[in-house]
Amino acid sequence: DYAEGKDSGIIDLVLVGDIDKNNLYDLIEKTENHISRKIRTIVLTQEELREFGPTLVGKPQFLLWQHKHN
Repeated sequence: DYAEGKDSGIIDLVLVGDIDKNNLYDLIEKTENHISRKIRTIVLTQEELREFGPTLVGKPQFLLWQHKHN
């Protein structure tokens, strides 16, 4: 919704990589309390993104951050 400019109160994030889920959930809880919004996440590996990625085509989205490998 936020990618379309709508404030539905829910922020969906797709995270790709080796994510420390305990740290992520702690940060989500703190952030939700601070911004008064619900944050939903899905954590994917690169392989899962290749499989899941086509379902995201045509849906509103924006890239928040990307690590470039040398």
